[in-house]
Amino acid sequence: MNKRIILLIIATLSLFSCDTPKTYKVIGVIKEINKHDNKLLIDHEEIPGFMVKMVMFFNLHNTVDINQFTINDSVSFDLIIKNKDSYTINYNKLGVSALNSQKDFWDDDEDSKYSLKEPGEYIDNVSFSNTNSNNISLSDFNSDFMLISFIFSKCPMPNMCPAGIVKNQYLANHFKNENITFLLISFDYLYDTPDVLKSMYGEIEKENLHFLSSYNHLNDIFSISQQSGVAYWGVEENNIGHTMRSILIDKNLKLIKTYDGIDWKPSEAKKDIENLLKIYY
Repeated sequence: MNKRIILLIIATLSLFSCDTPKTYKVIGVIKEINKHDNKLLIDHEEIPGFMVKMVMFFNLHNTVDINQFTINDSVSFDLIIKNKDSYTINYNKLGVSALNSQKDFWDDDEDSKYSLKEPGEYIDNVSFSNTNSNNISLSDFNSDFMLISFIFSKCPMPNMCPAGIVKNQYLANHFKNENITFLLISFDYLYDTPDVLKSMYGEIEKENLHFLSSYNHLNDIFSISQQSGVAYWGVEENNIGHTMRSILIDKNLKLIKTYDGIDWKPSEAKKDIENLLKIYY
């Protein structure tokens, strides 16, 4: 998919949406059941013409009974993409996977030297490569505040990474006259090189909106993702899954607030930043 098509998708998401839903047939194995949010974490096969194989959460339609499922169920279902949202329906059980459940993706690694940071604590001054292949650290931006989000370029779900990019575009435009930076860091440290990110997103970068590559910055992406509470997996297997969280930090890299999941509103972050500007200045 070339960059003009990607840019068109992003622009379309922010302006209007098509009323005609698209349906994709999916096969996968259930790895986690989230009854509270009515979602299933599914390790799915490639969806031809739409998505590489990944591990990700899928929303259930309200007609689907989540209680019928168990961990390691092999299932087929329909993925419906409509407007900016998606949901799944028409589930069929194909059997039970012979594979053991994968390690719980949310468990902390007790041996890790990194730890989740709480508001008021400080994020490490990690470094990445910008789209011009120059190394740059968080402190190099010299911004009063930074909103950091995590993406990978091959994510096609409109309400996940593409939506996160649109939210940051909106906020960057709103705060274009303030000393605030919006960073989108790719955790795909194998595929998303600086050149790939530049070809995909270079035309939408701004003075206060930047895409950063973790290629050759493995320790840095491990550090900031764990300190931020962002989980991702499957990069080495080209079978990527991830959680979504954005973090707001100040010029000293102190964590101020987090914005979790796919449903956080840019208006919420806008209000928080506006209030911080009143307090700090």
